[in-house]
Amino acid sequence: MKIALDVMGGDNAPQSNILGAKNFIDNNHNCKIILVGDESLIKEQLKKHYFNSKNIEIHHCSESITMSENKPSMVFKTKPDSSIVQSIKLVKEKKADALVSAGNTAALLSTSLFVLGKIDEIKRPTLATHFPTKNGGFVLTDVGANTDVKPDHLLQFAIMGSIYAKHIKNTDIINTGLLNIGVEKNKGNILTQKSYQLFEKNIKGFIGNIEPRYVFEKKVDVVVCDGFSGNIMIKLTEGLSGHLYDWINSIDELKKNEFIRNALYPIFDNYNYESHGASPFLGVKGIVLKCHGASSQKSIDSALSLANTLSKKNIIKKIERDLKENLIFSE
Repeated sequence: MKIALDVMGGDNAPQSNILGAKNFIDNNHNCKIILVGDESLIKEQLKKHYFNSKNIEIHHCSESITMSENKPSMVFKTKPDSSIVQSIKLVKEKKADALVSAGNTAALLSTSLFVLGKIDEIKRPTLATHFPTKNGGFVLTDVGANTDVKPDHLLQFAIMGSIYAKHIKNTDIINTGLLNIGVEKNKGNILTQKSYQLFEKNIKGFIGNIEPRYVFEKKVDVVVCDGFSGNIMIKLTEGLSGHLYDWINSIDELKKNEFIRNALYPIFDNYNYESHGASPFLGVKGIVLKCHGASSQKSIDSALSLANTLSKKNIIKKIERDLKENLIFSE
């Protein structure tokens, strides 16, 4: 098993990426990591953190892509020797089984589409993430790949999200909800109203509209929305979790109470993005995982673990197979 890691991607690169790789390799001796980026910087970090393993190799790149990159959709042509482009090429050439990057989302998606391509008949890939709940969690898609969509795009997101959830949750029974401002069929805007009609006809296990306040309580496996709404939702949840954590830490009576600390902190940690690592681009012909831009070593470690799991499950082949049986193309 080989995983390509974009060492230059993210706000905390290259250190957090190197340390995350070190943590992962320490616990996964049968996996290999290809560190993609500036060789001199990588070697400097390896030496600094005493990271010397036969399970790593370096793929040198002379260019990198910033989070504020001008025209990120063109980096395949403007920065062909960047760590994102080279990492994706390693997947294309089957020199890596998966890719993990905390870099520029638009650059990662556009290059993945250009180099790897889309699964047959998929109109747009979607970015999916897993939310933990007391009921086992749900997959939210899209969370940022597509801000403007059509009803048939959401239909495909729902089908791919259901297939993904089925395989990561190991169940054949998947309940899918459409994110909306109310549960009634006629609620929402034109997009959600038309999408509801498509879901009702084509999605097995469709439970109707679901309001954001109920997604953590109701038994739902997949929640579907456009990337604009999904991205706001994950950032709000992330911010609220962090705020509550800091608030509790600011109250001396709570901070000093060991019982409360032991009871509450694991819950907050469960909602910390670092614990869940990354989100896959569903619909791309390859395992491409996007990490949070501010990923720490813990987040990178978690992302590499997810990449390892998805590769072992042969998730792309399973999605392609299931799509042939389930995909409905609307006009």
